[in-house]
Amino acid sequence: MASSSHQQGNSHLKFISSSPYFLKIILQDTIQNGKLGIPRKFVKNHGNSMSSPAMLSVPSGAVWKVELTKSDGKIWLENGWLEFSNHYSLDIGHLLVFRYDGNSNFRIIIFDKSASEIQYPYTSNNHSRSSEILKLNINESKDDGSI
Repeated sequence: MASSSHQQGNSHLKFISSSPYFLKIILQDTIQNGKLGIPRKFVKNHGNSMSSPAMLSVPSGAVWKVELTKSDGKIWLENGWLEFSNHYSLDIGHLLVFRYDGNSNFRIIIFDKSASEIQYPYTSNNHSRSSEILKLNINESKDDGSI
């Protein structure tokens, strides 16, 4: 369950989510530069709790390690971002929704140009986990005498 806090400002009580979100639309410069900038306002509010590397997880269970680069009040997802981007075939117009779980851990949902969530390809990590489960099931079947 997500916790929250409240902040007094401009004579209004404000809710502050403990798992804040931001979104990014993939633009030409993101593709060309091989890095993705985290929005300035998000950095202002949450940048102090970020350190490198960041961990990016997607709904399939895959987790990617990406280095954070800080300069002039900006934070970029950089080393490792290109591999992430290529693996999920990110292209101009794709929309990524980031949920920040703290400690430089992000959960990401990826939407394609049709505004529909993509089908996430399995990574070698997911494949090896599936293989381990399969081996376990085969071994259990041998133990009970069934095939």
